[in-house]
Amino acid sequence: MGNYELQRTDSICTPPEVQLLEYVKANNSAKIQSFVIENPNSVNVVIGHPYDKPILYIACYELANQIRPETIEMLVKLGAPLHHTDEVHNHMQAVHFATLGGNPKALEVILRHLKPGDINSLTSNNNSALNLVVKEGDFANAHNGLVECVRMLVLGGINVNTPDAKNLSPIFWAVKKGYTDVARVILYESGQSVDIDSHKLRGKSARDYMKEMKMSDAFTTPNNNETGTVHDHLFQLLKQGDEDAFVSNEYAPHAVNAEDGTQTLLQLATKKGLLLAVTFLLDHGADPNKTAKQSPSPPIQIAALNGYHKVFNVLMNRANTIIPKSTLMDLLKHVDNEAITDEINHNLCYELLLKSKAKSIDVNEGDKTDNTALHYAARYGGASRTLELLRSGASMACTNKYGSLPIEDIDCNTLETHLNECMEINLDSNIDKENFTATFNYKTLMPPPLHVADKGNYDTETACKLITPAIAQLSSETKVISYISKSPELKHLLMHPTITSFLYMKWHRIRWFFYTNLTFYISFCLSLILYILLVYGNQSDDQHNVLAYILSTFLGVTFVLLLLRELFQISVSPKMYFRQLENWLELLLLTLTAVILFERSPQQDVRKQVAAITVLLAAFEMVLLIGQHPKMSTNIVMLRTVSANFFKFLLWYSILIIAFSLSFYILLKDGPQEEKKDGGDEEVDFFVSPGLSLFKTIVMLTGEFDAGSINFNVYPVTSHVIFMLFVFMIAIILFNLLNGLAVNDTQLIKSNAELVGHVARIQHIAYIESMLLGNVAPAGIMNCCKKYCCCCSLGVTSKFFVPRTLKRRVCLFPYFLNDYKLMVYPNQYAKIALPTDVYSDSESETCFTHCTSIYLDRQTAKRIKHVIKDRKEEVESEKLRNSTIQMQNDIISEQQKCIQELKRDRQLILRKLDYLIGQIGVHQ
Repeated sequence: MGNYELQRTDSICTPPEVQLLEYVKANNSAKIQSFVIENPNSVNVVIGHPYDKPILYIACYELANQIRPETIEMLVKLGAPLHHTDEVHNHMQAVHFATLGGNPKALEVILRHLKPGDINSLTSNNNSALNLVVKEGDFANAHNGLVECVRMLVLGGINVNTPDAKNLSPIFWAVKKGYTDVARVILYESGQSVDIDSHKLRGKSARDYMKEMKMSDAFTTPNNNETGTVHDHLFQLLKQGDEDAFVSNEYAPHAVNAEDGTQTLLQLATKKGLLLAVTFLLDHGADPNKTAKQSPSPPIQIAALNGYHKVFNVLMNRANTIIPKSTLMDLLKHVDNEAITDEINHNLCYELLLKSKAKSIDVNEGDKTDNTALHYAARYGGASRTLELLRSGASMACTNKYGSLPIEDIDCNTLETHLNECMEINLDSNIDKENFTATFNYKTLMPPPLHVADKGNYDTETACKLITPAIAQLSSETKVISYISKSPELKHLLMHPTITSFLYMKWHRIRWFFYTNLTFYISFCLSLILYILLVYGNQSDDQHNVLAYILSTFLGVTFVLLLLRELFQISVSPKMYFRQLENWLELLLLTLTAVILFERSPQQDVRKQVAAITVLLAAFEMVLLIGQHPKMSTNIVMLRTVSANFFKFLLWYSILIIAFSLSFYILLKDGPQEEKKDGGDEEVDFFVSPGLSLFKTIVMLTGEFDAGSINFNVYPVTSHVIFMLFVFMIAIILFNLLNGLAVNDTQLIKSNAELVGHVARIQHIAYIESMLLGNVAPAGIMNCCKKYCCCCSLGVTSKFFVPRTLKRRVCLFPYFLNDYKLMVYPNQYAKIALPTDVYSDSESETCFTHCTSIYLDRQTAKRIKHVIKDRKEEVESEKLRNSTIQMQNDIISEQQKCIQELKRDRQLILRKLDYLIGQIGVHQ
């Protein structure tokens, strides 16, 4: 990472890296993130005595027991170096410090962010992380987690045979130091062939130390009978790699499922990459899924980890082979780990697994951290492997343990290619025909359906009753599109037909919610305004007439309903609720409405002020609510953007405005009071107090100076100069600057009106989804009920407190569209072909669905045709290119034939000439 500058820490001001260290010690992720954004180099600087390391290494080693893994994850994401080295620490890297720190969770974070092959990084003493921890780790302390760290390194694919500077391997040091648990992990969980004989010190190998220290029983199962002798001989043949002798052994067909206590014959043959032995064992009935107790990895997983593609292919083609869930992810981690040879090729193993039609592979299966294969492919595999997984149905909406989506690591071009492929069309047919269809496949944009096996402690029968397949799919459908709308690099893809068609159908599905909410709120506003005008604002004492009773009753009903709506939103998602300004306005409106309804005898001045503020708040909320409609969203975005920019600039320039108001107060407060003006009324002097002076100064921003009422006689020169300076700097420059900014923002929003509309629509849809698909009762309450009320069945059913009818009405899948697909007729103004078996909640909905035609908007219809034509031209160009290549090959083939014929004719002519010359010679 380059050289890092040491900074002094003895100054009065705390250096940034030291301040960051304090936040890291407190595990305050929010402060860490904000601080590093302001001081980006602080994560790279080496902190001096007593650490002499970058902050990530300190967190992984010295502070390993007090730092949470989320904190280390945050440091790595913010750019903390994983590979910083220096001579002071023998060029140790993050993986070395995290291993020695003895915190498995911290090591897990580091390993997840390493590139393939970096786990084998060496120090200047030629120590890998495994060598280093076995030699220097304090394994006597059972609570430091070092054994678990060793296991993570071994399972992560570290080379267990890498020798140190003395040519001694980790297994040698583990046996020599008597670390039985460590030796077991290295021997039986690595899936590699461990060499215990080659690396020697003073003529003794690891095997010799095992015998001396009587540790053999810890690793082998002694068996002195005849069968044990035969089995030992078979295992010895495989360890020596003598496949021919093993296959020709007369006892081998009868011992195909034998094991020596540490591994089966098939596991050992797979570790060695012995194709002939593996095929022989399988052909004679060896169980391809059998494992030894001390070696839990099945043969096919061992073959995948070692990259033995031929062995992997043989095992995979067996009908009874069970492929472990993590195999696909293991291959992606090692796919570019080493040079390709004839025997070892992880890439071929990956292609064989992914393209196999005989095996059902769940590409959305997650690992311990809920990372799916698409997470690893997008991060390490490149565009081609990412597209392969997407074509196989991998979902971009799978969230891992840390809340990350696979789409976060997918580049723009790859995603656009996939979105084009999501539009399935038959290019062999006539694309100009009226009944030509295009089918949008949204499967990769949606979360995968949940499985019964994932439902906690419930048995299969109970889980099936509680969660039907249809209900399991009722989840947020806008995760991926919401991320796209927030990403500057991907935002333009919102106008792709695949996404716009989905948004259009999603809005068509939930628009009932918008119109119902709008109708209800209009009723509330009408009742509120009528009550204020006819009852609350009436100064007469007759408050008990029929009209007052009717209006108060109607207002009370709508008020209660509005209050219940807000309480529902707060209970489902309090954090999201209180982040939005509109919700704060609604809470204030509810408070003032409650005052109007339940405060019977307020003072007249209080009554008028409350009524005026309430009417304004109701109008503001009405404008914001109408702005949620897709056709009005651009206007409300303009209002919000311009207002926000105005407030930002005015907040900055408020220093000058306050200064001018104080200057006017100081200069003009002592002026004489004039008593003229229309009928002898006194003219108000706005500069008699600082508050009135500030109010008058703000009014003058708009150009309303009323200079004739200002008395410049006391300090004529100074007051005139300051007033002119105010006119020039504030009234002319600042006000016109704000107007220019507003015009610029408005033009920018108008030029991107369609994109802005899509973003606003996504935000509204996502908010409605979060409300109707959320949990009504807070998670804390549900956990307490589950803990203390064990007789109540709450684990699964707590997810479905919102009525199922509302859930079904907000989701497209599976009740409205089947199989994640939508068929469109591009040449019929983008008419949507709804499936005939659409699920519905009532007969009226079914009738409406089948009797109403739905059309996509014009822009989407044009883009669909454009994409179809582009793909058609691309296919035709490809066909032309292939045809040209074929013609060239045919021409070359004909040329070669002609050349061969000419050569043959030439040889024949030469032979005839030789014959004639010979005849002439005979005659002569």
